[in-house]
Amino acid sequence: MSIVFKKGTSVVLFVVAMIFFFDYFWKDPTLQGTATNLNNWVVVIAAFALGLGAYSLTVRHVQIIRKRGMLMPYSIALLVTMFTFIITGLVTHSISSPEYSFIYNSIIVPASQALYGMSSFFIASASYRALRAKSYESLVCLAAAMFILFLNAPIFGVINPILPSLGKIVWDTSISTGMRAILIGIGIGTLTTGLRIIIGQDKAPLGGGD
Repeated sequence: MSIVFKKGTSVVLFVVAMIFFFDYFWKDPTLQGTATNLNNWVVVIAAFALGLGAYSLTVRHVQIIRKRGMLMPYSIALLVTMFTFIITGLVTHSISSPEYSFIYNSIIVPASQALYGMSSFFIASASYRALRAKSYESLVCLAAAMFILFLNAPIFGVINPILPSLGKIVWDTSISTGMRAILIGIGIGTLTTGLRIIIGQDKAPLGGGD
């Protein structure tokens, strides 16, 4: 039964993918209507998945609160924040209402800035340990990281105005080129993985082990 379900899921996935593929290149009214209906179903399913995720998150953190573990304050803060946004959105019927925006700007934005500010020190320390110049490759990575800091960290512009310009030159001529190559490789890998899933060669996302 499980094998039949996985094969049926692969077939449905392939058919849906082909509908969206041909709809992109072939502007047929019937095909466009079918693609639109399927896209609406995707939105509905995603909404159910989001609700299921919220339920699972609530159950998990309620268990942590009941056990009174070390993570209990964080679980309480997470649940209070989540339900505050949910209730506000349901009452105001919009996520762009003044009340919703006020809560977002008063909680999420300052908390995100504080976390990013704190994490920068840990990232810098971890980067230094990871990029110690023990080899030629790590030396190149460390040099590239320093030039990025020259470009983005305001303190280097205060130290010497030439440093940001030097970082921009290195970014434009070498670092951005390498990043584009990496992004192209990621795109090719993503496309390959998607094709394997569509044709049923990769069954892991569908619950299969091979």
